[in-house]
Amino acid sequence: MTVNGKPEYGRRFIPQILDRLALADPDRIVYSLASFHDDLPSFRDITAREFTKAVDKTAWWLHEQFLATNGASEGDASLLSKVQVLGYIGPHDIRHVLLTFGAVKAGCAALFLSPKNNVTGALAVLNASDCNIWVKPKEQPILPLLEGILQEKYMKILELPSIDELLDTGSTEPFPFHKTFEASKNEPFCILHTSGTTGVPKPILWTHALIGTMDAVRLLPPTEGDGGLAPWMDNWNPGDRIYSSFPMSHGAGVLMDIVIPALCNLHCILGPPGVLPNLGLLESLADHAKIDIWSMVPSLADELGENPDVLAKFKPSKFICASGGPVSPAIVSKVNKVVRVLNLTGTTEGLFIGNLWVPREDWHWFAFHPYSGFEFKEVQPGIFEHWVHRNEHWELFQGIFHTFPNLDSVNLKDLYVRHPKNPNLWAFTGRSDDVVVLSNGYKISPLDTEALVTTHPAIEGCLLIGSGKPQAGLLIELKDPSERNNELFDSIWAIVERANNSTFQKTRIQREYIAFAEVDKPFIRTDKATIKRRATLDLYADFIERFYNSRNEEVEDEDFDKFSIDTTSNETILNSVTQIMRSVLPDVEDFCPEEDVFDLGLDSLLVVRVIRIIRAVTGLEEQLAPRHLYAYPTLEEFSSQLAKILEEEKLKKAATLDASNCEASAAISGTSTPKNADLDNLKRLIAERKRRLGAKMNPFDVVNPNHYMGLNFYFALRPGVSFEEIFAKLQNGLARAFEIIPELDGKMMLASEHEFGYKKGEYRITVPSQSAAVPRQLVYKDLSKVLPSFPKMREAGFSPSLFSDELVLDCPPFPAMPADILVAQANFVDGGCILATNFIHTCLDAVGVMVAVKTWAECCRYLEGDETATCDWFDPESFNHDLPEIIWQEAGYAKPAEEVDPGTWGYLPFPEKISEVRAQQNGVGRSSLPAAPMFKTQPVWPAAPSDRSLNTTVFLLSGESIHKLKQEALADPNAKKLSTSVIDVVQAFFWRASIRSRYRVAKEHRGQSFGPEELSILEMPIDGRPYFSSHLPSSYMGSLLIMNRPTMPIETLCAPDTSVAQIAGVIRESATRITPRLVHDTFTLLQSMSDYSKPATANMGLEHMNAMISNMMLFQTSDVSFGDSFFAGGSPEAMIPQIERGHRRFRFLVISPLRKNGGVELVMGTLPEELKMLMSDEEFTKYAVLLDHKTG
Repeated sequence: MTVNGKPEYGRRFIPQILDRLALADPDRIVYSLASFHDDLPSFRDITAREFTKAVDKTAWWLHEQFLATNGASEGDASLLSKVQVLGYIGPHDIRHVLLTFGAVKAGCAALFLSPKNNVTGALAVLNASDCNIWVKPKEQPILPLLEGILQEKYMKILELPSIDELLDTGSTEPFPFHKTFEASKNEPFCILHTSGTTGVPKPILWTHALIGTMDAVRLLPPTEGDGGLAPWMDNWNPGDRIYSSFPMSHGAGVLMDIVIPALCNLHCILGPPGVLPNLGLLESLADHAKIDIWSMVPSLADELGENPDVLAKFKPSKFICASGGPVSPAIVSKVNKVVRVLNLTGTTEGLFIGNLWVPREDWHWFAFHPYSGFEFKEVQPGIFEHWVHRNEHWELFQGIFHTFPNLDSVNLKDLYVRHPKNPNLWAFTGRSDDVVVLSNGYKISPLDTEALVTTHPAIEGCLLIGSGKPQAGLLIELKDPSERNNELFDSIWAIVERANNSTFQKTRIQREYIAFAEVDKPFIRTDKATIKRRATLDLYADFIERFYNSRNEEVEDEDFDKFSIDTTSNETILNSVTQIMRSVLPDVEDFCPEEDVFDLGLDSLLVVRVIRIIRAVTGLEEQLAPRHLYAYPTLEEFSSQLAKILEEEKLKKAATLDASNCEASAAISGTSTPKNADLDNLKRLIAERKRRLGAKMNPFDVVNPNHYMGLNFYFALRPGVSFEEIFAKLQNGLARAFEIIPELDGKMMLASEHEFGYKKGEYRITVPSQSAAVPRQLVYKDLSKVLPSFPKMREAGFSPSLFSDELVLDCPPFPAMPADILVAQANFVDGGCILATNFIHTCLDAVGVMVAVKTWAECCRYLEGDETATCDWFDPESFNHDLPEIIWQEAGYAKPAEEVDPGTWGYLPFPEKISEVRAQQNGVGRSSLPAAPMFKTQPVWPAAPSDRSLNTTVFLLSGESIHKLKQEALADPNAKKLSTSVIDVVQAFFWRASIRSRYRVAKEHRGQSFGPEELSILEMPIDGRPYFSSHLPSSYMGSLLIMNRPTMPIETLCAPDTSVAQIAGVIRESATRITPRLVHDTFTLLQSMSDYSKPATANMGLEHMNAMISNMMLFQTSDVSFGDSFFAGGSPEAMIPQIERGHRRFRFLVISPLRKNGGVELVMGTLPEELKMLMSDEEFTKYAVLLDHKTG
């Protein structure tokens, strides 16, 4: 316990510490028990002598109970056959402390359960702890939780004496306790359990060795990497008065009320029992208890920051220790200005490891001593996951390895961001198992948004929801559900908008995706009042599913035909609305027109359903919204409001019809009026209006599943032209392009199942009736202070490692519907502009994208005075997605799907159909085409993100190398006697190199083997325009892609004796099978399908031997010219696809446009071990040179 008279920190038994204190300073006050009389607090002081004697009395009491239980005849606690575990839930009083210390002396262990557990959770902890004894405070009736436990499990009940009885220690003898730390360090001090936020709670044994790591904090030495910062226990001085608002069933409560007061000789204030910590109690203690150190749950710290009058009373204190969960940075910063805040982070399994005092202005950030063994691994750009690795200092300073002695590394699953200026400071941003992953793969850390929204005074708590859904939502628990009204919703929406616009929230929460919690289902909370996310989400699982279904037309199965609104009078409207309400609330017998429908059971889900029905039967759209029902919550009020809306719409339609009739009559008669137009102009207006009605897309469009095709264009700027001036020109040009192609201004959305001929997974285009003068799709960003100058970028070859794609265009790659067809951002750097664009690939294939960009560029030239830039090459029907079907039918290509060669399915992205057809053939086929290749499919599009991310890697294949490859292919006697092209050779070289690197990793690192039947599939999107029909406009923009899929056995493809020429021959042979008949037959098969919702490609996922290749060799950037009035040269110097977005989901290869010197860049994603294999591949490095490798 001591060495040379000094405490041996880290190797002390806590009961012995207090025994020694009682001998050395018996009258020192160690605990004060607070109580209230006439609203004023009074304190019962307990000295060290009194306290240790009460501990001994508790130990003797336990010992006597065990003698009775075990039949032992002597008073030696060591005779107990095993460590007895004592379950306990009691008032927040000193008996927690006495039971803990008394149990240690008596050779048993207190297990503190949270009263907020349910029976299942409590039983899981009790059974896992082998706990069969329950200690019940003598005066406390049996709790409902204990009743539930006893119905499921036999437990012996012991009645713990009252505080007065335990403190009445006149004749108590010292309880013998002669253990040594080394011999007993792995015995229990007490047992707690995990919060259960991520599942069933689990017991956590706190050993004396684990507690010793708290004692050893003061031994952390100054060392390199600690930033000169002191350990967190610095300035916790003997005699300091501490108060903790944590319950003693929580780790922070045990530490601050039981452990640390003993280790640091603090004076601890407890109670009053039965009073939940609240701001009023804290204010009273601040007035009367002279607290030096406060330990606060996050919610109280936040509340304190919002009450400046109360906060002022905390100024005399030394500091507030905030722990147990995230606090609101903005609010608690106010606290830190008055009284210093010590922000601590720890775990139940490891306690506080290596925390340091940070500078006061950085209070929200954490710093950790190097002895902590922490590592922060980047798992997303700027997001780091917290790991701890065992080191030589673990026994004193890494408590978690006392809990997990068999592990050398632990993933704590906490997520952090790094300080922008100080790399040694970290801020908590959530947990990896808290992250909401939308169906498009976008990951959202919810805590910042939840913390901000919860600052609303009417909100008790909220949860960000939406995992597996296309859109994030909010589930809000109100403090008073009866206050829910339109004004409250508007005020809540205002703070949600703040979250939407904040720097930490990258996805917008839409107004209609906010739901209120049900009154009879309060959020499940931990002892520290934080929400048990997993348990609450499980509680609301059905509600959340119904919530999203009510907002998803795709799954809505409402029979609108059985409803109607009789608009004859206000009374008939009321009757009609009542019938609708009766259908959604069938359990309500009588509807009083003056009664609040929310009192009858209407919830936020049913509100959406009611509004959807009324919209459908009246033809109303955005004119009627859920907010109307919130604002007018009785049937009488709402029906009256509905009548007004219907009357207003009737008048608007009448006025519009009169104006249209007048114009049409004037146009036909030729009379001259101010609104007169000739017949041609009228036809033009009619055609324009028809185009803006939108249209359903055709079956060819589904070959490209929903995702954005991203391209970055690099332009040099003319000297003397401002960024703002250039941006305005780009905006004006885009606005003119929308006049020529109004569909570009539109959105893509899922088709409604109520449309005639509906097929699941179909899309349609919706177009605004009139384009805005300033396009919403293009935004401005000045990166001149962030990125290198354009000349430096040019010098670096516009390498991907210069920046992340997300920086120049932050847009979900797999957008929720409806989604803008075009999203763009003009990013300006010194001397240049990076125009980043996203086009929905389902709506436009690569040719269509280039038509759109060329139109935009030409419109910019026209506005700069180029009279030849009229886009007269653009056919007005170029965006008509009905054209392929019209031509297919009129040209006689249509035929029954049964007559199509089954191998044709191999050119389409629907593997379920491939499996179905091959099963029907059962090995006996009538196909002249090769059998469609089978591949392992992912359950959904897009593929779920992998745990690992590929790194963008760029190689240069020079013109000279390409020439050598082609010559060697021509000379290869083993090559197939086909006329292979340079493009075939380059693709073959790339295919083999990329697969061989993965193949070698699989064999050499994982010991994997491949059979002769295991194939590598190369997916090559092919433009079907040349094969489809000459009647199709050359500027047709819709998708006309099919998927050429040459295959080779993996072993053959990677074998050293297989030449590039042989592989090129396989590619060429596959290409020769693409004929007009094949392309027409793919359309026939697509037409025959009834469900397009399950597309898949062989390159989905990372763990396979397949790849998709996008070949841009023949595209010339000079074909796109925005004019040289603001861009030097007019055309982009480079065009680079955005492929980072797929690095966790796909194996994707890109061949860049030919350079002026005849070379190309080969762009792919690699894992570190794969890059190592590529660099050791003699064939590959003979021709290809590494240009850039972007890590992270």
